[in-house]
Amino acid sequence: MTRTERSPSLSGEEARSQLYSLLHRSIPSKKAIDEVIEIGANYLGVNHGHITEIDEDENRWEVIGSTDAPEGPYPAGLTSKLSDSYCRRTIHQSTPLALHDAGNQGRADDHAYQLHQLDTYLGIRIQVFGEPYGTVCFVGSEPRESSFSEAEQFFIELAGEVLQKRLEGAHHEKDLTNRDRLISVLNRILRHNLRNDLNVVQGTARLLEERTSGETAQLASTIDSTTAELLSVAEKARELETLTRSVPVARPIDIVPKVEDAVRDVRERHHSVDISLSVPDRAMSFADSQLSDAVSELLTNAAEHAGEDPTIAVEVNRGTDRTTIEIRDDGPGLPSGERRVLTGATETALDHGSGIGLVLVYWILTNLDGEIEVPPTSSGTTVELQLQQAASIAPE
Repeated sequence: MTRTERSPSLSGEEARSQLYSLLHRSIPSKKAIDEVIEIGANYLGVNHGHITEIDEDENRWEVIGSTDAPEGPYPAGLTSKLSDSYCRRTIHQSTPLALHDAGNQGRADDHAYQLHQLDTYLGIRIQVFGEPYGTVCFVGSEPRESSFSEAEQFFIELAGEVLQKRLEGAHHEKDLTNRDRLISVLNRILRHNLRNDLNVVQGTARLLEERTSGETAQLASTIDSTTAELLSVAEKARELETLTRSVPVARPIDIVPKVEDAVRDVRERHHSVDISLSVPDRAMSFADSQLSDAVSELLTNAAEHAGEDPTIAVEVNRGTDRTTIEIRDDGPGLPSGERRVLTGATETALDHGSGIGLVLVYWILTNLDGEIEVPPTSSGTTVELQLQQAASIAPE
């Protein structure tokens, strides 16, 4: 046994079994990375295993996980030129690069060989979300007695797949964490900084409106109403943040009272709006109390943007396997941008308060495993909220 070898302490079956277990164990990504290379070193009988992150544009090669101690030849945190390593080749091929006696395998003139004198190398590239990320490799300065077997090359392929899934999971978790932090910061700004300032603006506008007349009073009234709309946006942003943090669990409930509550709420706030309601005695569906907020938001949007004295019709219909809440108005129609927001077709810029409210509707229905349809109509707007129907708890 040469000085760069360690005695293999794992069989191929044991090594593969330990790799598979890493896909299901709830451990930090850094620990999973360290375990992959330790398993590989114990199975392959080499002293040096490391995982790299590669930036080809910057010709940069960095060790992000290693079996070596800080004083070893390839410790975590080591950076060098990609062009100085075998990994410059590994990153461009989908199959393992396997060298058991590099000096006698046509690599004697290779710059990486001349620089590091590594006769043993088994590595494969790691892809993250379909893009080359880096490599996992096991190296030694002495040649092996025999070439790497098919089982050993299969192991390195499996190691690359395990690392891909762990790194993608880590990136996804980090992305969610960053989004969560961004949402918190933006909503804190909306709730406190901006809201406090808007309250001052609104209070000042109302004082001006009371103490002046004519054009000045009208301007003050415009400032007051516009400020009220912006404060409403801030409040809806707070509701959206709450919704993203506490996803409701859809359960069998009678949605008729929820729809009735929403209609009653909007009637009380918009006395000039004519809202008709047609519901069955009960409609058991998979939903949550937040359904009332979704229906109320759609009714409010219609009441405020469907023209003078709009007429709104609300119907609850039970189908074979779905319950549909249909909301129709006689207004000018839903703009295409807001239609996309409701149906989740794409993200788009929102130019007034109703937009963020429609995002709220979309999130509620999505969390309840429901669907939203906006069928084409010759006039007005029709929105359908579709929920999974549930069996009645008691005979009707």
